[in-house]
Amino acid sequence: MPDSASRIVVEAHALRSATAKAALLHGSQRSPRELRRPYAGIIGSLIVGALLLVLVWAATKIGNLIEEQREKRRATATAELVYDHNR
Repeated sequence: MPDSASRIVVEAHALRSATAKAALLHGSQRSPRELRRPYAGIIGSLIVGALLLVLVWAATKIGNLIEEQREKRRATATAELVYDHNR
């Protein structure tokens, strides 16, 4: 009987040692669900980055259109002044 009790103690110690070693090397929670989590963050970051790029592009495009309209108004106003002055 003491032989089997000491064998159980040794096996339990080996199991605890293996579990502790695995937790040290791989982390205590290393399931496939845990491994998929970084991909969600990466995909979210890419989506946010793409949205920011689209917003910057749209703001630049709108700014250019507004500037073109101002230039046309200035040219029209200048042309009207020149036309009125020549009368």
